[in-house]
Amino acid sequence: MTSFHPKQKECLKTLRSKRFVMYGGARGGGKSYLLRWWLVQVMLELFKKGIKKPHVFLGCESYPVLADRQISKINIEMPRWLGEVKKTQSDGLAFVLRDEFGGGVMVLRNLDDPSKYLGAEYAAIGIDQIEKVNKEVFDILRGNLRYPGVTSTKFLCTANPGGKGHQWVKKLWIDRDFPDELKALEDQFAFVQALPQDNESLDPQYWEDLKTLPEKLRKAWLEGDWEVFSGQAFPGFGDDHIIKGNLVIPPNWIKIVGIDSGYTKPFGAVWLARDPDVGRYIVYKEVKIARLSDSQQARYIQEITALEKIHVRYGDPSMWNTKSDAKKGLTSTADNFGDEGVYLTRADNNRISGKRKIDRLLMNLPDFKPGLQVHESCKGLIAELKYLVLDEKKVEDVDTDQDDHLYDALRYALSSARGKFQDDNVALRRSPWERITTI
Repeated sequence: MTSFHPKQKECLKTLRSKRFVMYGGARGGGKSYLLRWWLVQVMLELFKKGIKKPHVFLGCESYPVLADRQISKINIEMPRWLGEVKKTQSDGLAFVLRDEFGGGVMVLRNLDDPSKYLGAEYAAIGIDQIEKVNKEVFDILRGNLRYPGVTSTKFLCTANPGGKGHQWVKKLWIDRDFPDELKALEDQFAFVQALPQDNESLDPQYWEDLKTLPEKLRKAWLEGDWEVFSGQAFPGFGDDHIIKGNLVIPPNWIKIVGIDSGYTKPFGAVWLARDPDVGRYIVYKEVKIARLSDSQQARYIQEITALEKIHVRYGDPSMWNTKSDAKKGLTSTADNFGDEGVYLTRADNNRISGKRKIDRLLMNLPDFKPGLQVHESCKGLIAELKYLVLDEKKVEDVDTDQDDHLYDALRYALSSARGKFQDDNVALRRSPWERITTI
Protein backbone atom coordinates (compact mmCIF):
# COMPACT_ATOMS: atom_id res chain seq x y z
CA MET A 1 0.00 0.00 0.00
CA THR A 2 2.85 2.36 0.83
CA SER A 3 6.57 2.25 1.51
CA PHE A 4 8.90 4.17 3.79
CA HIS A 5 12.53 5.07 3.24
CA PRO A 6 15.12 4.00 5.87
CA LYS A 7 14.98 7.18 7.96
CA GLN A 8 11.18 7.02 8.12
CA LYS A 9 11.45 3.37 9.18
CA GLU A 10 13.88 4.43 11.91
CA CYS A 11 11.26 6.88 13.18
CA LEU A 12 8.55 4.19 13.19
CA LYS A 13 10.87 1.87 15.13
CA THR A 14 11.54 4.65 17.64
CA LEU A 15 7.80 5.07 18.16
CA ARG A 16 7.63 1.48 19.40
CA SER A 17 9.54 2.46 22.55
CA LYS A 18 9.00 6.23 22.86
CA ARG A 19 5.76 8.19 23.23
CA PHE A 20 6.75 11.71 22.09
CA VAL A 21 8.81 11.64 18.91
CA MET A 22 9.85 14.51 16.67
CA TYR A 23 10.89 13.70 13.12
CA GLY A 24 12.71 15.89 10.61
CA GLY A 25 14.56 19.04 11.55
CA ALA A 26 15.17 20.02 7.92
CA ARG A 27 13.35 20.22 4.60
CA GLY A 28 12.77 17.29 2.28
CA GLY A 29 12.75 14.40 4.75
CA GLY A 30 9.26 13.16 3.85
CA LYS A 31 7.74 14.46 7.08
CA SER A 32 4.12 15.10 6.06
CA TYR A 33 3.94 11.81 4.18
CA LEU A 34 5.15 9.88 7.21
CA LEU A 35 2.59 11.52 9.51
CA ARG A 36 -0.53 10.61 7.54
CA TRP A 37 0.54 7.07 6.69
CA TRP A 38 1.72 6.39 10.24
CA LEU A 39 -1.71 7.35 11.54
CA VAL A 40 -3.36 5.00 9.02
CA GLN A 41 -0.99 2.28 10.22
CA VAL A 42 -1.96 2.97 13.85
CA MET A 43 -5.67 2.64 13.04
CA LEU A 44 -5.16 -0.66 11.20
CA GLU A 45 -3.02 -2.09 14.01
CA LEU A 46 -5.60 -1.13 16.64
CA PHE A 47 -8.32 -2.82 14.57
CA LYS A 48 -6.25 -6.01 14.53
CA LYS A 49 -6.18 -5.80 18.33
CA GLY A 50 -9.97 -5.66 18.43
CA ILE A 51 -10.49 -1.91 18.82
CA LYS A 52 -13.17 -0.75 16.39
CA LYS A 53 -13.43 2.79 15.05
CA PRO A 54 -10.28 4.10 16.81
CA HIS A 55 -9.83 7.87 16.60
CA VAL A 56 -6.52 9.54 15.79
CA PHE A 57 -5.69 13.22 15.22
CA LEU A 58 -3.81 14.94 12.39
CA GLY A 59 -3.28 18.69 12.82
CA CYS A 60 -1.63 21.68 11.14
CA GLU A 61 -1.24 25.32 12.15
CA SER A 62 -4.16 26.55 9.99
CA TYR A 63 -6.83 25.19 7.70
CA PRO A 64 -5.19 26.42 4.44
CA VAL A 65 -1.97 24.64 5.45
CA LEU A 66 -3.92 21.52 6.44
CA ALA A 67 -5.75 21.51 3.11
CA ASP A 68 -2.58 22.01 1.07
CA ARG A 69 -0.16 19.79 2.94
CA GLN A 70 -2.41 16.95 4.05
CA ILE A 71 -5.98 16.80 2.75
CA SER A 72 -5.02 17.25 -0.91
CA LYS A 73 -2.32 14.57 -0.56
CA ILE A 74 -4.66 12.14 1.21
CA ASN A 75 -7.16 12.46 -1.64
CA ILE A 76 -4.42 11.56 -4.13
CA GLU A 77 -2.46 8.91 -2.25
CA MET A 78 -5.05 6.90 -0.37
CA PRO A 79 -7.19 4.51 -2.43
CA ARG A 80 -10.97 4.71 -2.15
CA TRP A 81 -11.18 1.03 -1.22
CA LEU A 82 -9.29 1.93 1.97
CA GLY A 83 -11.27 5.00 2.99
CA GLU A 84 -12.17 8.58 2.10
CA VAL A 85 -12.18 12.13 3.39
CA LYS A 86 -15.63 13.19 4.46
CA LYS A 87 -17.43 15.43 6.91
CA THR A 88 -19.72 13.88 9.50
CA GLN A 89 -21.81 15.40 12.27
CA SER A 90 -20.00 13.46 14.99
CA ASP A 91 -16.39 13.78 13.83
CA GLY A 92 -16.30 16.79 11.53
CA LEU A 93 -13.78 16.63 8.70
CA ALA A 94 -11.91 13.31 8.76
CA PHE A 95 -10.38 10.52 6.77
CA VAL A 96 -12.52 7.47 7.59
CA LEU A 97 -11.47 3.89 6.94
CA ARG A 98 -13.95 1.44 5.43
CA ASP A 99 -15.76 -0.78 7.93
CA GLU A 100 -13.88 -3.87 6.73
CA PHE A 101 -10.67 -2.13 7.93
CA GLY A 102 -12.13 -1.17 11.30
CA GLY A 103 -13.81 2.14 10.50
CA GLY A 104 -10.98 4.13 12.10
CA VAL A 105 -11.28 7.91 12.04
CA MET A 106 -8.39 10.29 11.38
CA VAL A 107 -9.79 13.68 12.35
CA LEU A 108 -8.29 16.55 10.35
CA ARG A 109 -7.91 19.74 12.35
CA ASN A 110 -6.32 23.16 12.29
CA LEU A 111 -4.67 24.41 15.49
CA ASP A 112 -5.80 28.04 15.59
CA ASP A 113 -7.79 27.28 18.78
CA PRO A 114 -6.85 23.90 20.28
CA SER A 115 -9.14 24.50 23.26
CA LYS A 116 -11.95 23.47 20.90
CA TYR A 117 -10.71 19.90 21.29
CA LEU A 118 -10.66 19.77 25.09
CA GLY A 119 -12.26 16.56 26.29
CA ALA A 120 -11.65 14.64 23.06
CA GLU A 121 -9.73 11.35 23.18
CA TYR A 122 -7.23 10.09 20.61
CA ALA A 123 -5.15 6.93 20.39
CA ALA A 124 -2.43 8.81 18.48
CA ILE A 125 -1.73 12.43 17.56
CA GLY A 126 0.30 13.70 14.61
CA ILE A 127 1.23 17.38 14.26
CA ASP A 128 2.75 18.73 11.07
CA GLN A 129 5.42 21.42 11.70
CA ILE A 130 4.94 21.86 15.41
CA GLU A 131 7.34 24.81 15.42
CA LYS A 132 4.48 26.88 13.98
CA VAL A 133 2.53 26.75 17.27
CA ASN A 134 3.27 27.64 20.89
CA LYS A 135 3.83 25.20 23.74
CA GLU A 136 0.30 25.70 25.08
CA VAL A 137 -1.00 23.85 22.01
CA PHE A 138 1.28 20.90 22.77
CA ASP A 139 0.17 20.84 26.41
CA ILE A 140 -3.52 20.90 25.49
CA LEU A 141 -3.11 18.11 22.96
CA ARG A 142 -1.17 15.99 25.44
CA GLY A 143 -4.30 16.08 27.58
CA ASN A 144 -6.21 14.46 24.70
CA LEU A 145 -3.74 11.62 24.31
CA ARG A 146 -5.78 8.78 25.78
CA TYR A 147 -8.15 6.16 24.37
CA PRO A 148 -10.17 3.24 25.80
CA GLY A 149 -8.29 -0.02 25.40
CA VAL A 150 -5.04 1.62 24.25
CA THR A 151 -2.26 1.17 26.80
CA SER A 152 0.40 3.26 25.05
CA THR A 153 -0.81 6.31 23.15
CA LYS A 154 1.68 8.01 20.83
CA PHE A 155 2.54 11.56 19.74
CA LEU A 156 4.50 12.18 16.53
CA CYS A 157 5.35 15.65 15.28
CA THR A 158 7.50 17.12 12.54
CA ALA A 159 9.48 20.35 12.57
CA ASN A 160 11.90 22.61 10.76
CA PRO A 161 14.16 25.17 12.47
CA GLY A 162 12.42 28.55 12.83
CA GLY A 163 8.86 29.58 13.58
CA LYS A 164 7.37 31.02 16.75
CA GLY A 165 7.70 27.67 18.51
CA HIS A 166 11.40 27.25 17.68
CA GLN A 167 12.55 28.01 21.22
CA TRP A 168 10.36 25.56 23.13
CA VAL A 169 10.62 22.82 20.47
CA LYS A 170 14.42 23.01 20.47
CA LYS A 171 14.44 23.02 24.26
CA LEU A 172 12.51 19.73 24.50
CA TRP A 173 13.65 17.63 21.57
CA ILE A 174 17.10 19.02 20.72
CA ASP A 175 18.52 20.28 24.03
CA ARG A 176 16.47 17.88 26.19
CA ASP A 177 15.93 20.63 28.75
CA PHE A 178 12.63 19.67 30.35
CA PRO A 179 10.44 21.82 32.63
CA ASP A 180 9.44 20.33 35.97
CA GLU A 181 6.06 19.11 34.73
CA LEU A 182 7.70 17.02 31.97
CA LYS A 183 10.67 15.58 33.85
CA ALA A 184 8.75 12.38 34.62
CA LEU A 185 8.29 11.85 30.85
CA GLU A 186 11.85 12.80 29.90
CA ASP A 187 12.82 9.30 28.76
CA GLN A 188 9.76 9.16 26.47
CA PHE A 189 10.99 11.99 24.20
CA ALA A 190 13.11 11.26 21.12
CA PHE A 191 14.28 13.14 18.03
CA VAL A 192 14.91 11.40 14.72
CA GLN A 193 16.72 13.77 12.38
CA ALA A 194 15.94 13.50 8.68
CA LEU A 195 17.89 15.51 6.12
CA PRO A 196 17.08 15.94 2.42
CA GLN A 197 19.70 13.34 1.47
CA ASP A 198 17.78 10.76 3.53
CA ASN A 199 14.83 10.96 1.13
CA GLU A 200 15.57 8.85 -1.93
CA SER A 201 12.45 10.08 -3.72
CA LEU A 202 13.33 13.77 -3.41
CA ASP A 203 13.26 15.60 -6.73
CA PRO A 204 16.89 16.40 -7.76
CA GLN A 205 15.82 19.91 -8.72
CA TYR A 206 14.49 20.54 -5.19
CA TRP A 207 17.78 19.28 -3.80
CA GLU A 208 19.68 21.75 -5.98
CA ASP A 209 17.32 24.57 -4.98
CA LEU A 210 18.06 23.96 -1.29
CA LYS A 211 21.79 24.18 -1.98
CA THR A 212 21.44 27.62 -3.56
CA LEU A 213 19.44 29.24 -0.74
CA PRO A 214 20.90 32.14 1.31
CA GLU A 215 23.18 30.94 4.09
CA LYS A 216 20.69 31.00 6.99
CA LEU A 217 17.94 29.25 5.08
CA ARG A 218 20.42 26.74 3.69
CA LYS A 219 21.82 25.93 7.13
CA ALA A 220 18.33 25.48 8.57
CA TRP A 221 16.53 23.70 5.75
CA LEU A 222 19.37 21.71 4.19
CA GLU A 223 21.68 21.05 7.14
CA GLY A 224 19.13 21.05 9.98
CA ASP A 225 20.98 23.75 11.96
CA TRP A 226 18.79 24.86 14.91
CA GLU A 227 21.07 27.76 15.86
CA VAL A 228 20.66 29.82 12.69
CA PHE A 229 17.37 30.18 10.85
CA SER A 230 15.39 32.61 8.75
CA GLY A 231 13.10 34.99 10.59
CA GLN A 232 15.24 35.47 13.70
CA ALA A 233 14.35 38.74 15.40
CA PHE A 234 17.96 39.37 16.48
CA PRO A 235 20.22 37.51 14.03
CA GLY A 236 23.24 39.54 15.13
CA PHE A 237 23.06 38.38 18.74
CA GLY A 238 25.99 36.08 19.43
CA ASP A 239 28.97 35.26 21.62
CA ASP A 240 30.23 38.85 21.62
CA HIS A 241 27.09 39.84 23.49
CA ILE A 242 27.56 37.29 26.28
CA ILE A 243 29.83 38.03 29.26
CA LYS A 244 31.37 34.98 30.88
CA GLY A 245 32.96 34.56 34.28
CA ASN A 246 33.01 36.95 37.21
CA LEU A 247 31.31 40.31 36.70
CA VAL A 248 32.16 43.33 38.84
CA ILE A 249 29.88 46.37 38.48
CA PRO A 250 31.45 49.69 39.59
CA PRO A 251 29.42 51.56 42.24
CA ASN A 252 28.93 54.63 40.04
CA TRP A 253 27.03 52.71 37.34
CA ILE A 254 23.29 53.33 37.03
CA LYS A 255 21.17 50.28 37.87
CA ILE A 256 17.77 49.70 36.29
CA VAL A 257 15.13 47.00 36.63
CA GLY A 258 12.53 46.16 33.97
CA ILE A 259 9.43 44.19 34.97
CA ASP A 260 6.93 42.35 32.77
CA SER A 261 3.70 41.58 34.60
CA GLY A 262 2.17 38.10 34.72
CA TYR A 263 0.52 35.43 36.85
CA THR A 264 -0.57 32.33 34.89
CA LYS A 265 1.98 33.37 32.32
CA PRO A 266 5.13 34.16 34.28
CA PHE A 267 6.20 37.57 35.39
CA GLY A 268 9.71 38.42 34.28
CA ALA A 269 12.29 40.93 35.47
CA VAL A 270 15.79 41.87 34.34
CA TRP A 271 18.48 43.93 36.09
CA LEU A 272 20.66 46.23 33.99
CA ALA A 273 23.75 48.24 34.84
CA ARG A 274 24.69 51.17 32.62
CA ASP A 275 28.24 52.40 32.18
CA PRO A 276 27.90 56.22 32.33
CA ASP A 277 31.16 56.73 30.44
CA VAL A 278 30.37 54.83 27.23
CA GLY A 279 26.60 54.17 27.51
CA ARG A 280 26.87 50.37 27.54
CA TYR A 281 24.11 48.33 29.21
CA ILE A 282 24.88 45.03 30.89
CA VAL A 283 22.11 42.65 31.94
CA TYR A 284 23.41 40.93 35.06
CA LYS A 285 20.37 39.32 36.68
CA GLU A 286 16.99 37.89 35.66
CA VAL A 287 13.95 36.18 37.14
CA LYS A 288 10.94 34.48 35.55
CA ILE A 289 8.33 32.79 37.74
CA ALA A 290 4.64 31.98 37.31
CA ARG A 291 1.78 32.00 39.81
CA LEU A 292 3.07 34.56 42.27
CA SER A 293 0.73 37.25 43.57
CA ASP A 294 1.60 40.94 43.13
CA SER A 295 2.90 41.15 46.69
CA GLN A 296 4.93 37.96 46.33
CA GLN A 297 6.52 39.27 43.13
CA ALA A 298 7.45 42.56 44.81
CA ARG A 299 8.93 40.83 47.87
CA TYR A 300 10.85 38.44 45.62
CA ILE A 301 12.36 41.36 43.72
CA GLN A 302 13.40 42.97 47.00
CA GLU A 303 14.95 39.77 48.33
CA ILE A 304 17.14 39.03 45.33
CA THR A 305 18.21 42.65 44.94
CA ALA A 306 19.69 42.55 48.46
CA LEU A 307 21.52 45.78 49.35
CA GLU A 308 21.91 47.12 45.82
CA LYS A 309 21.06 50.70 45.04
CA ILE A 310 18.49 50.59 42.25
CA HIS A 311 17.97 53.93 40.50
CA VAL A 312 14.75 53.15 38.64
CA ARG A 313 12.34 50.27 38.15
CA TYR A 314 10.26 50.34 34.98
CA GLY A 315 7.00 48.40 35.03
CA ASP A 316 4.75 47.03 32.31
CA PRO A 317 2.08 49.77 31.76
CA SER A 318 -0.62 47.15 32.30
CA MET A 319 0.47 47.07 35.95
CA TRP A 320 -1.46 50.34 36.42
CA ASN A 321 -4.77 48.82 35.28
CA THR A 322 -7.25 48.93 38.14
CA LYS A 323 -8.83 45.81 39.58
CA SER A 324 -11.15 45.04 42.46
CA ASP A 325 -9.72 43.67 45.70
CA ALA A 326 -11.90 42.43 48.59
CA LYS A 327 -9.75 44.22 51.20
CA LYS A 328 -8.37 47.21 49.29
CA GLY A 329 -11.24 48.03 46.92
CA LEU A 330 -9.98 49.35 43.59
CA THR A 331 -6.26 48.81 43.30
CA SER A 332 -3.57 47.94 40.74
CA THR A 333 -0.49 45.77 40.52
CA ALA A 334 1.63 48.93 40.69
CA ASP A 335 -0.18 49.92 43.91
CA ASN A 336 0.43 46.48 45.39
CA PHE A 337 4.12 46.70 44.53
CA GLY A 338 4.24 50.12 46.17
CA ASP A 339 2.69 48.70 49.34
CA GLU A 340 5.74 46.42 49.54
CA GLY A 341 8.13 49.34 49.07
CA VAL A 342 8.82 48.57 45.41
CA TYR A 343 7.90 51.79 43.60
CA LEU A 344 7.58 51.70 39.84
CA THR A 345 7.87 54.05 36.89
CA ARG A 346 5.53 53.41 33.98
CA ALA A 347 7.56 51.97 31.10
CA ASP A 348 7.46 52.92 27.45
CA ASN A 349 5.47 50.17 25.71
CA ASN A 350 6.05 51.18 22.09
CA ARG A 351 6.98 47.78 20.72
CA ILE A 352 8.59 48.97 17.49
CA SER A 353 10.82 51.58 19.09
CA GLY A 354 11.65 49.09 21.87
CA LYS A 355 12.94 46.57 19.36
CA ARG A 356 14.85 49.26 17.49
CA LYS A 357 16.60 50.29 20.72
CA ILE A 358 17.76 46.73 21.24
CA ASP A 359 18.83 46.44 17.58
CA ARG A 360 20.87 49.61 17.94
CA LEU A 361 22.43 48.61 21.26
CA LEU A 362 23.47 45.23 19.89
CA MET A 363 25.79 47.13 17.54
CA ASN A 364 29.32 48.05 18.60
CA LEU A 365 30.14 51.27 20.45
CA PRO A 366 33.34 53.23 19.63
CA ASP A 367 35.36 50.82 21.81
CA PHE A 368 34.37 47.99 19.40
CA LYS A 369 32.21 46.18 21.97
CA PRO A 370 28.40 45.88 21.78
CA GLY A 371 26.23 48.47 23.49
CA LEU A 372 24.21 45.70 25.12
CA GLN A 373 25.70 42.64 26.76
CA VAL A 374 24.19 39.86 28.88
CA HIS A 375 25.92 37.88 31.62
CA GLU A 376 26.00 34.13 30.99
CA SER A 377 23.91 33.51 34.13
CA CYS A 378 20.88 35.11 32.41
CA LYS A 379 20.13 32.01 30.38
CA GLY A 380 16.47 32.79 29.85
CA LEU A 381 17.07 36.17 28.21
CA ILE A 382 19.95 34.76 26.14
CA ALA A 383 17.63 32.06 24.78
CA GLU A 384 14.92 34.58 23.95
CA LEU A 385 17.29 36.92 22.12
CA LYS A 386 18.67 33.95 20.17
CA TYR A 387 15.39 32.34 19.18
CA LEU A 388 12.63 34.95 19.08
CA VAL A 389 11.20 35.29 15.58
CA LEU A 390 9.68 38.21 13.72
CA ASP A 391 5.94 38.59 13.29
CA GLU A 392 5.08 37.54 9.74
CA LYS A 393 2.50 40.34 9.45
CA LYS A 394 4.31 43.05 11.47
CA VAL A 395 7.83 42.44 10.31
CA GLU A 396 9.36 45.21 12.46
CA ASP A 397 8.18 43.51 15.65
CA VAL A 398 8.70 40.11 17.23
CA ASP A 399 5.87 37.59 17.18
CA THR A 400 4.07 38.11 20.50
CA ASP A 401 2.80 34.52 20.58
CA GLN A 402 6.11 33.28 22.02
CA ASP A 403 7.93 33.04 25.33
CA ASP A 404 9.03 36.68 25.34
CA HIS A 405 8.57 37.79 28.97
CA LEU A 406 12.23 38.59 29.63
CA TYR A 407 12.51 40.32 26.26
CA ASP A 408 9.55 42.52 27.23
CA ALA A 409 11.18 43.23 30.60
CA LEU A 410 14.32 44.29 28.71
CA ARG A 411 12.31 46.63 26.49
CA TYR A 412 10.81 48.23 29.59
CA ALA A 413 14.21 48.57 31.26
CA LEU A 414 15.41 50.51 28.20
CA SER A 415 12.49 52.99 28.33
CA SER A 416 14.76 56.01 28.70
CA ALA A 417 17.42 54.81 26.26
CA ARG A 418 17.54 57.30 23.39
CA GLY A 419 21.16 57.30 22.33
CA LYS A 420 24.58 56.13 23.28
CA PHE A 421 24.93 58.69 26.07
CA GLN A 422 21.30 59.22 27.11
CA ASP A 423 20.47 60.52 30.57
CA ASP A 424 18.74 57.78 32.56
CA ASN A 425 18.39 60.21 35.47
CA VAL A 426 15.40 61.76 33.69
CA ALA A 427 13.31 59.09 35.42
CA LEU A 428 14.51 60.29 38.83
CA ARG A 429 12.99 63.72 38.25
CA ARG A 430 9.44 62.34 38.30
CA SER A 431 6.98 62.43 41.18
CA PRO A 432 7.91 60.70 44.48
CA TRP A 433 5.42 57.88 43.84
CA GLU A 434 7.19 57.13 40.55
CA ARG A 435 10.67 57.24 42.03
CA ILE A 436 12.62 54.25 43.12
CA THR A 437 14.27 54.14 46.50
CA THR A 438 17.36 52.25 47.56
CA ILE A 439 16.54 48.77 48.79
